[in-house]
Amino acid sequence: MAEKSSEGEKSAFDLMHQFDITPLKVLADTPFAFVTNSAFFMLLTVVVIAFLMILLTANAKVVPGRGQTLSEMIFDFGFGMVDDILGKDGRAYVTFLLSVFLFVFVANILGMLPYSFTVFSHISLTAFMAVIVFGMVIFVGVSRHGLGWFGIFAPAGVPVWLLPLIVVIEIISFFMRPLTHSLRLFANLTAGHIVLKVIGTFAAGAGATSLLTIVGGLLLTPVLFALSALEYLVAYLQAYIFTLLAAVYLSEAIDPHH
Repeated sequence: MAEKSSEGEKSAFDLMHQFDITPLKVLADTPFAFVTNSAFFMLLTVVVIAFLMILLTANAKVVPGRGQTLSEMIFDFGFGMVDDILGKDGRAYVTFLLSVFLFVFVANILGMLPYSFTVFSHISLTAFMAVIVFGMVIFVGVSRHGLGWFGIFAPAGVPVWLLPLIVVIEIISFFMRPLTHSLRLFANLTAGHIVLKVIGTFAAGAGATSLLTIVGGLLLTPVLFALSALEYLVAYLQAYIFTLLAAVYLSEAIDPHH
């Protein structure tokens, strides 16, 4: 009995189990047995975005309804970010940046649902998206300005004797972008879900037999709701910050002197 209790306690406090990538059990005996929880929720994210955008923009009218108004607000958000950071020359990238924002945001929201999976709790995905942004910045910069775009590593006005050091620093800083870009999103979501797991585990003590655990669990329940609300805010903020940084990096590719 003691051994079972110890295993149960270990399972309750297994904070990292929620991030395990595993095949879906419901597909175990099907041709889709290779589909993991991470792949499923990424696909679900795309489906949800596509469904909502089609639903909101269906039967568009001159005088918009509530659904059409919401879709226009989403597009206005994307255009506003691009105009503020990239200027009118960057409007060609509204679709890309808005897609990045919606994918990260919706995936984060889905990851807050019970028995779901937070796909951005794995740095492999955040790093992949950061590398895509990084590669696009280089592609846009070179395609618009040629190899002369790499002159961003040698800022104008720097003394000649200091230029080699500045160039090295600029190159290191530039190639560190995918790392810092991906770590911010990964670390915030992972830390937030670990905290929720800890508080939720203790709050579940409200159903125990010990008076101390019952009182402690009841006191922690409001804290759990407050932290959950905060995590929803973080889900939005991290999607916004990730997209904002992508826009800032693209602005340097469009206009190196921006």
